[in-house]
Amino acid sequence: MLAVLVLAFSVISLMHGLAQSFAMLFVLRLLMGIVEGPLIPQTQSILAIESSERRRGFNLGFTMNTSNAIFGSILAPVVIVALATKFDWHTAFYLTIIPGIILSFFIFKTMKNPNPQKLHSMHSVKSNEKVKVKDVLKHRNIWLSIIVFSAGMTALMAFQIFGPTYLVQAKGISDGQMSLIMAAFGVGYAIFGFLIPTISEKTGRKPASIISALMLMVFPLALVFTDSIPLMMALLFIGSMGSGIIGMSMSVIPVESVPLQYSGLAVGLTIGIGELFGGFLNPMVNGALADAFGIQTPLFVAAGAGIVALIFSFFFKETAPSKTGTADVHTALDSIEEDAKATVRV
Repeated sequence: MLAVLVLAFSVISLMHGLAQSFAMLFVLRLLMGIVEGPLIPQTQSILAIESSERRRGFNLGFTMNTSNAIFGSILAPVVIVALATKFDWHTAFYLTIIPGIILSFFIFKTMKNPNPQKLHSMHSVKSNEKVKVKDVLKHRNIWLSIIVFSAGMTALMAFQIFGPTYLVQAKGISDGQMSLIMAAFGVGYAIFGFLIPTISEKTGRKPASIISALMLMVFPLALVFTDSIPLMMALLFIGSMGSGIIGMSMSVIPVESVPLQYSGLAVGLTIGIGELFGGFLNPMVNGALADAFGIQTPLFVAAGAGIVALIFSFFFKETAPSKTGTADVHTALDSIEEDAKATVRV
């Protein structure tokens, strides 16, 4: 299924080069969202099952935050713009099918389905044969993750959409300087996106989430109240620590709060509802607010969303195995499994 979705996503990306009207582009973007939506819950649930307790935070954070920043926010714009400049934008879209075909082929040939026998011994929460959405939402951390992730996405999207416009129009900064300022945040996002979840393996998910949520207020306000470009870049880099709470609330905490075989549903609920508010409604609402009250308004909304994420982070139930005492149990289970395999080989 993962290989098919990646291939379908790439085919739709190619079809963007054929778009001749807004209506066609609108339909293609809608189809792209439909096939992209299941990718994140699938990949995150697979990683949650296959990762060791000591590496789960790093693996999930690196996949969703760091690689997304490196490939999606840094490399992709450079490569696609270069191709569009060299040829034309139609050709640039046509060429996106190539990495899609390669990736889909390797997924199909090399990826193994998770071992279902491991599911029942990898989590302290008892699993049920049947599960419903309401059963997953009974876990406090799931609806807390939905709220925190929605707030995190609201802050991030408001900053990324309206921040560059605010810098150029309100502060009179050149396009080149603006790109450097925003790049400082992108570099920090790539670093802290995996560093915060990794640190949380030792400190606990809750303390790391609180510190990270606190930083969500820093980067939007840095644009408003700072005029020095070097200071602004430094504050954006530090404020990018807020990216950690996005990955933590989106995948790390949800998959550790329910039986692992239901991690896909837990991540899917969190992302689906969070994207509805933070990714879909948020730009429209903030756009209206910017028209009515000024271009700086969405940045204050972003800071307010950071406050919401901070408040609700205090109510998380700790899930880090090193803090809940489940890491030793899982280590013992892994040891028993290895001993059993060795006995069978003998």
